[in-house]
Amino acid sequence: MNSRQKQRASHSMPGKAASQNKRSSGATPIITLRGNEGDPIYKIRGLDRNTLRQKAISIRAGTSWIDTFKTPNGGLGVPFFDHLGRFTGHLVYRWSCDPRSLITTAISTVADRLLKYCRRHNNNRIVKRHSKAILGAAAYYVMSKNSHFWDRILFFSRDLEKRGNLIHRLRLYFSSKWNDNKRFVLSQVIYQTNWLLFRVYRPRDKFHFFSEGIKRTCWRKPSDSPSRVQLTTQVRDIAAAISQI
Repeated sequence: MNSRQKQRASHSMPGKAASQNKRSSGATPIITLRGNEGDPIYKIRGLDRNTLRQKAISIRAGTSWIDTFKTPNGGLGVPFFDHLGRFTGHLVYRWSCDPRSLITTAISTVADRLLKYCRRHNNNRIVKRHSKAILGAAAYYVMSKNSHFWDRILFFSRDLEKRGNLIHRLRLYFSSKWNDNKRFVLSQVIYQTNWLLFRVYRPRDKFHFFSEGIKRTCWRKPSDSPSRVQLTTQVRDIAAAISQI
């Protein structure tokens, strides 16, 4: 491979996992650049805190969507999601970011994959009608890694006209089993639907969540919500779970 080919390969999007001969390459199953076993081994790259866009992920690095303390970290693993938004068991980047940024970036990435899948099988008008439920499903999946749930969502997504309402009902059924802290984080994520789907540039004001969400949630005012310390711990736990493969 000449230098120009190597440079082109280094900028290709990671593909599916492929096995390498351990004795000949010294590598365990890895992510290759184009999904062929003869391709160069994909090396997990480090990202700085202020990165704007990268291949294979939809970065949403804002942290003002939820009120938690800043928590430094030594670099969180960014999962590699396949074309259907599923966890593949591999990391694509190591990112020195706030845990809130990893959560919203992972959710935005999965939601983007699911929306593309929905548009392949449904009229765009119908997809737009169910976009909030789609984002909610992506958020639950990222925060739970429940593969059975995601398989059902993919099935429903093939015919949104007939089964679109089941997406919200299924997500509600599963998330209702969570504790108040985790459900509050999920509600705050869903409140940012337009931002996470790249329809606006900034997160909505988190304090408007309480005035606008009176009929939708049990958190009618800030004093009803979990404390800042509880939310910080919960967000860190979610981000750590996402980061671990």
